[in-house]
Amino acid sequence: MDNRRYYGLDALRGGMMLLGIVLHGTTFYLSDPPPQMAGMPLDPRRSYLFDLVFHFIHSFRMPLFFVLAGFFAALLVEKRGMWGTYKDRAARIVAPLAASIVTILPLTLIAMMDVLVAARFGVVEALPDRAVVRRIADEMRSAGASVGEPSILHLWFLLYLCYFYVLMPACAWLVKSSLRVEGGVQRFLASPLAIVFFGLYTAATLWPFHGGQVHDGFLFLKPHVPSMVYYGSFFVFGYCFHHYRDVLKAFVRWAAAGAVMAVVLFPLSLWLSHHDTQSGAPHLAAVIAHGLCTWAIIYAFTGAILRFFDYESPWILYVSQSAYWVYLVHMFFICTAALLLTPYDLPAIAKYAIVVSFATVCCFATYHYLVQRTWVSRFLNGKRFDLDWPWRKARAKEAVAVEA
Repeated sequence: MDNRRYYGLDALRGGMMLLGIVLHGTTFYLSDPPPQMAGMPLDPRRSYLFDLVFHFIHSFRMPLFFVLAGFFAALLVEKRGMWGTYKDRAARIVAPLAASIVTILPLTLIAMMDVLVAARFGVVEALPDRAVVRRIADEMRSAGASVGEPSILHLWFLLYLCYFYVLMPACAWLVKSSLRVEGGVQRFLASPLAIVFFGLYTAATLWPFHGGQVHDGFLFLKPHVPSMVYYGSFFVFGYCFHHYRDVLKAFVRWAAAGAVMAVVLFPLSLWLSHHDTQSGAPHLAAVIAHGLCTWAIIYAFTGAILRFFDYESPWILYVSQSAYWVYLVHMFFICTAALLLTPYDLPAIAKYAIVVSFATVCCFATYHYLVQRTWVSRFLNGKRFDLDWPWRKARAKEAVAVEA
């Protein structure tokens, strides 16, 4: 039985959640937005810096999230069995998803529409005019964006988790079948060849996407098969990693090599995407570069976190326990801040800094004072918490150490 507390993976999961604020904060300040945002009215002040931030974080954040989701799903199966895991996931994932769709999602969609109306027509209002919204939708549709399908915005992650949990019996069978060659699998996962294998496999799943970049399809309520295959692969890998837990040591061992690969592959992958013709050698080069880049960054981040943050800490505890709430509400606060800043002629970097700071403070303040000690925390996490601000605990520990 695996009874270890994975502090490093908790820190990684919390860190990826915070990167969600950093990533989505760039949305309204992109100079060259991806295809699914074609024709979308954005803030008049923009910068290519945010395009780089957007593409970098997007290249690995959600794949890594699904690896972690698969890993912890396998851990839960080991502790509670398959049926117990399904009951737990229904309570912790399906129920919050359903509740968020009828509460948080409508508010976030309204706030986002408000931002688009303000950027396009200079009008700031709480409830956007429906005729104006339809006009923006028509403009986006004419520009090639997918408009008209029901979107669940950032909640797509929970929806896809529901799909992938169906795969758990198949994942368990895959792990069981691999036991005949367990030694060989362990040696393979410990070698640098694993990065190449995972990268090439991911490249194959990227083939349907223009430029090898997954930017469209997954935000809608309707299942998008290419996105499910792409992200589902990471979930399956993560599930298998739990049995072959020595792979975590390999992540640490090859973290530096992954970082070097990422430094080379990230700019190369963006250049290849820009020159992709969606067929032949250019497309093959783009998908291979992106597949390898994604796994290089996964190795680099995971290895670094496990090496330097795999220990008990009030900061890690606080961020990991608040991560679910932060994930659910951060888009609403980002859109609200972006809306309020739209009329002001400030540099893009200043607007972005204010948006990210505002969203971060609001997310953690609402968690600290309105969520952690209430039924909402029990609904999301299965229990209530009474966590103090982490810097206070850190100072208390330092004081005890000095007195000792």
